[in-house]
Amino acid sequence: MTSPAPAPATTVPPAATGPTLIPPPGTATPPNFQTPDFLNTPPPPPAPGSAEDPLAALRDIHLPPDVPIFPLAPGWYMLAGLVVLVLAILAVREWRWRQTLAYKALKMFDAEVGRAEPDNTHAVAVAASDVLRRLVRAESGEAKATLTGEAWARLLVTGRAPFAPREAAFLARAPYMPPETAEQVAAGSITPATLADAVRRHIRARR
Repeated sequence: MTSPAPAPATTVPPAATGPTLIPPPGTATPPNFQTPDFLNTPPPPPAPGSAEDPLAALRDIHLPPDVPIFPLAPGWYMLAGLVVLVLAILAVREWRWRQTLAYKALKMFDAEVGRAEPDNTHAVAVAASDVLRRLVRAESGEAKATLTGEAWARLLVTGRAPFAPREAAFLARAPYMPPETAEQVAAGSITPATLADAVRRHIRARR
């Protein structure tokens, strides 16, 4: 058996294209068209404040006003009231202290020590003995104010600010000693400054 003959190849014709526009003979070719310069120039910006200005509706930045000092916050009034209260309490305490016998005795002692010679332990002891006896007499009566010797020394080592035993013994004996002897007794252990400080501390404690 013989195979059938192959079918002849079919040739596809090229796609038809549109007609080419060719100017007819004798027609001049038109020149290239160019945009006029006035069309390429951008328009001028709108005048400030005009209706066409997009920034005309904006307003300047306004900062908030400064915070005033007055009226103050309630906390400041509370703090001021507390300060006034503390000052009033201190003033009352100072006034009451100035009315006490201890304050007057302290002023008297400072005045007598100020009139004494510097570095004179005997003069400080005499002034202290005089002031302390006046103070004891005003507070406890004549009986205790007239104590002498060991009894007076024992009284000075009592109270809220007692003297040291050596200071109390010196105060009990020094007013009756010659100044030179009192200086020899106090040498090396008692100085005018330390004795005066002990007397002031003792007087303040009796307020």
